Amino acid sequence: MNMGMVDFSDWMNMARPGGAFAEAVAALMSGQSPPPLAFRLRSNSNFEETQSEFFARATHFCSHDSAVGRQEITWMDPHTQVSCCLKLRLFEDTSAVEWVVHFTNHGDSVAPVLTDVASLDLVWACDGEAFVYRSPGSDETPRDFQYQCVPLQTIRQPQASLTMNAGTQGRSSVAWLPFLNLHTSDDGLIVALGWTGQWYARIERDGPTIHVRAGMEGLRVALEPGESIRGPRVLLLHGRGTPTDGQNALRRLLRKSYLPRVDDTPIQAPLCYGAWGGAPTPVHFSQLERIREKQLPYDCYWIDAGWYGTSDKPCPSVFQGEWWKTGNWRVNRNYHPDTLKPIADRIHAMGMDFLLWVEPERALHGAPVTLEHPDWFLQREPGQPRKEGDNLLLNLGHPPARQWATELISGLIEENGLDWYRQDFNIEPLPFWRAADATPDRQGMTEIRYVEGLYAFWDELLRRHPRLRIDNCASGGRRLDLEMLSRSIPLWRNDYNCFPNSDPEVFQVNGLGLSQWLPQHAISPCNFDPGDTYRCRSIICPGIVLSVEEFGFGTVDADSYPWDWHRRMLEDARRAQPFWLGDFYPLTSCSTAPDAWLGLQLHRPDLDAGVVLVFRRAASPITDAAFPLRGLRLDGDYTFEDADSGESWTLAGGDLAAGLPVRTLQPRTSRLIFYSSK
Repeated sequence: MNMGMVDFSDWMNMARPGGAFAEAVAALMSGQSPPPLAFRLRSNSNFEETQSEFFARATHFCSHDSAVGRQEITWMDPHTQVSCCLKLRLFEDTSAVEWVVHFTNHGDSVAPVLTDVASLDLVWACDGEAFVYRSPGSDETPRDFQYQCVPLQTIRQPQASLTMNAGTQGRSSVAWLPFLNLHTSDDGLIVALGWTGQWYARIERDGPTIHVRAGMEGLRVALEPGESIRGPRVLLLHGRGTPTDGQNALRRLLRKSYLPRVDDTPIQAPLCYGAWGGAPTPVHFSQLERIREKQLPYDCYWIDAGWYGTSDKPCPSVFQGEWWKTGNWRVNRNYHPDTLKPIADRIHAMGMDFLLWVEPERALHGAPVTLEHPDWFLQREPGQPRKEGDNLLLNLGHPPARQWATELISGLIEENGLDWYRQDFNIEPLPFWRAADATPDRQGMTEIRYVEGLYAFWDELLRRHPRLRIDNCASGGRRLDLEMLSRSIPLWRNDYNCFPNSDPEVFQVNGLGLSQWLPQHAISPCNFDPGDTYRCRSIICPGIVLSVEEFGFGTVDADSYPWDWHRRMLEDARRAQPFWLGDFYPLTSCSTAPDAWLGLQLHRPDLDAGVVLVFRRAASPITDAAFPLRGLRLDGDYTFEDADSGESWTLAGGDLAAGLPVRTLQPRTSRLIFYSSK
């Protein structure tokens, strides 16, 4: 096969009816077809080898585990003594395949420089119109996660080019989510990446072909003898139908094969009460007593930042105090004289899970561990004197540093009976990684070892504590990728929601967009106006963080607070939770327009039941709309129930062909409607 252009139009002939995706994957897994990768090997002696020359010269051998659909294929180049190993996974009953590529130097001397590496490089045939569906990442903007469609042609010619990447600072989902849906006619190819660092993807169309290339950004490394590295995880999912059909195929695959499990059940975003860690112990006891007294049906009590260190200054909220002074993870006895254990015991006695916030990767110079083990930490300017308060990055690629972090977090889990471990990451790592790369021919090594260390760190925690669940924060949704999704879920998807003046219409865009890619996530509606149902429902997610004092931001008058409303919001969220385990259908575009409606449907085919959630925004003059629903049987009868009024009615599936009629006479209102077959 001609690998010079990495032309996989034969291998990936999916743009035609009856395309041979399964046959192509089988050929790849048997080693009969070179993999869809790109790279070059170069040396100072004018030696240069492309991947096509590498695979033409190399010998290969395979190992296979049919029980789990896994295949390992290794190509060895006798000239350079460099091997390329592809670790593949084929998914049962799904047109999907994933792989991770590994390069190893088996020689006795330094290998040629490995550069221009793409963990995915293929050409996809396309006759007609083509579109890329994608979403921005988390950057505290109104368009975060907005589901977008980009045409790969103009009115004049079928040519286009677009680039996506993690951003500029090394967290994997700031500029763009590392997911895309390439769609032509009724064919779709979803690409998902797993790399919790600096990645890139480029999509270029030139007439009848679309070139897709993705990998780790900036890799240029000469491997030492015996040294091995890995690349990003790549998932390809092929499907037919609409783009939404492809998104739901991805959601089903992620639920079945990626989401972490406890008792063989995928973890689900809980209903959380968020409390501030800097609040003294009596405040937590008071909040817990209020939850008990008002019979608020929470799953989880969440203690956020501020519970650690030695500060004697008040730390009532994220906007006050010295919670940002990380690195000393001893419980602050000024706030919690008896440690967190009494609070943990009270939480568990009430039947709730306990979640605790920690940020082990960031430390301020001056914390005891930074003075005792300065070699464990990376700095922006290596070799320069460190100043008190400088942000440092714990090098998870350094085994002793990673072991310290593992023992630290494992100890907190054991001492407090943690059910959820919440890891934040309020630092941009790329400048630290690149400053630590020793020479021009070792670019990317610090990042690779760090990212590998992060995965090893979490894997060891999950091995030691099989029932542990991990909440992946990273300044709110800035490390969302395939690898992190296989170990955690985000319970705070965006730091935009930290601010009292945040816009519920932005919440709607965030939720509608992110739910296309991630089956589980949560956030707070910023409950600064209790009783605002529109705002509360606008978050659109399987879990909810609905607090009374919103992480210490304010106080409430317990006598006038709408407790019945608060309880009903939690009960509505609980009732809707099972339907988030089904298919997700947007009923409108993912618009930010203030005069638009926005709506969605959750449908469980196995239950023949679901939920419809619709918003009429404040500037919309429209009082009536009809929304065609998906997944319903035309020959069935369905009972609908309005969650607010309690009104119920029955409609025939055939009568819904023109859409479910929804009326709302007041602007800035929502309708939450449950339905089931009779």
